[in-house]
Amino acid sequence: MFTVEISLKRNPLPLTVQRQERADAEALLQSLGGAMTSQRSQLLRLNCDASSERKVLLLSDEIASVQMYERSSGVSGRTRRPGFSLDA
Repeated sequence: MFTVEISLKRNPLPLTVQRQERADAEALLQSLGGAMTSQRSQLLRLNCDASSERKVLLLSDEIASVQMYERSSGVSGRTRRPGFSLDA
């Protein structure tokens, strides 16, 4: 499972959208990046693969950053977040 995390301006809590396939998550990441660089504000409709009833609408000019990371399917269910880790 791949998670696309969207940070919004003036909002401390990010929105997360999950995709089953890496290609789908990367396509969403590219789509959001394109919407962020657009001169016009766009209404974006997003849904989640993990939970089909989970849907969100947001304005593209309110997006501060977008990142993608993979959630491992191991026993611990740990998430491999981007960045550096201090764990050995």
